[in-house]
Amino acid sequence: MSTVLKVIVCGTTFGNVYLQGLARLPAHYHVVGILGRGSVASEACARRWKVPLYRSVEELPEVDLACVAVRSAVVGGHGTELAKALLARGINVVQEHPVHHDEVVDCLRLARQHGVLYRLNPFYSDLAPVQCFIDAARHVLSLREAEYIDAACSVHVLFPLVEMLGQALGGLRPWAFNLHAEAVGPFMSISGELAGIPLHLRVQNQMHPGDPDNHTQLLHRIVLGTHGGTLSLTDTHASVLWSPRAHVHRNAQGVLEMDGDAPALDLAVSSLIGHPQPPTLREVFSDLWPDSIAQALLRVHAAIGEPNDSALAQFHLSCCKAWQQLGTVLGPAQAIHPEPPVPLDMQAWVAPTRNLPRAQ
Repeated sequence: MSTVLKVIVCGTTFGNVYLQGLARLPAHYHVVGILGRGSVASEACARRWKVPLYRSVEELPEVDLACVAVRSAVVGGHGTELAKALLARGINVVQEHPVHHDEVVDCLRLARQHGVLYRLNPFYSDLAPVQCFIDAARHVLSLREAEYIDAACSVHVLFPLVEMLGQALGGLRPWAFNLHAEAVGPFMSISGELAGIPLHLRVQNQMHPGDPDNHTQLLHRIVLGTHGGTLSLTDTHASVLWSPRAHVHRNAQGVLEMDGDAPALDLAVSSLIGHPQPPTLREVFSDLWPDSIAQALLRVHAAIGEPNDSALAQFHLSCCKAWQQLGTVLGPAQAIHPEPPVPLDMQAWVAPTRNLPRAQ
């Protein structure tokens, strides 16, 4: 579709990231308003972006697409009710994750009834470092067999972790999850399999009730082990590393040939892939996140007016099922009330020089 689509953004917290992403796509979208509850923050956001603020679906002008960046029912919001009301008006909808499986089914059904598009946006898989990991994983798995997955995340972003892994592995089934009895520090441990690959998953199943967007120990870390080496996503917004498997041949006498002529001896023990310099947190919010939204909305623009992609819808439904099963295994998040952390800057630190003994 080559026309510029009229778009409304619902919600002004994460919705502001959508607005920044849309600002990158003037040839595809024109923001015609914000849908909010009329709070001071939503009024200020509308003034900043110089668009009208609407307080109900009934007030909206003619709109092609609505971006629903409002929490869904599964995390205590009314985002899915809003998405359904928009679909019923014949408006295409992108809804921010996470959403309960049955709610996604209802929205897909409504979209079919009204001849419009409904799409769930997992968000994190469009971040440049995560996309680098997914692309690299697909390449590696086309050449070597997967042997294990070791991953960690906070419960806040467990759904995107499932979706990322599903993209990297080419699917999620079969899966099975078993909880280990005792937590280790802030993490609970789950073993099992994903896409038939042995899985070890650690989840910080904790949340501050009064500050649910903070106090995570980490977002995502993933290690994909294969017969040829390990691929690591060091952090959601950081670097991707490739580490070839270390293996030293033995000679006819059974002695390890550590100074032999095997090509593997000349491989770097670890290589940075894609984005060697991680961004600052300010750059994450100002660049990486809006770029992720722009990537997702470019695909939505191409899909509007085309037949619905049932394969993508089924994949997202599988992600919802696996995520909900993980949630059942983990149980309710532990309420915590820690003091805000004091981030430590290590960039100026210099490792001490060590004088190594040399052979005489």
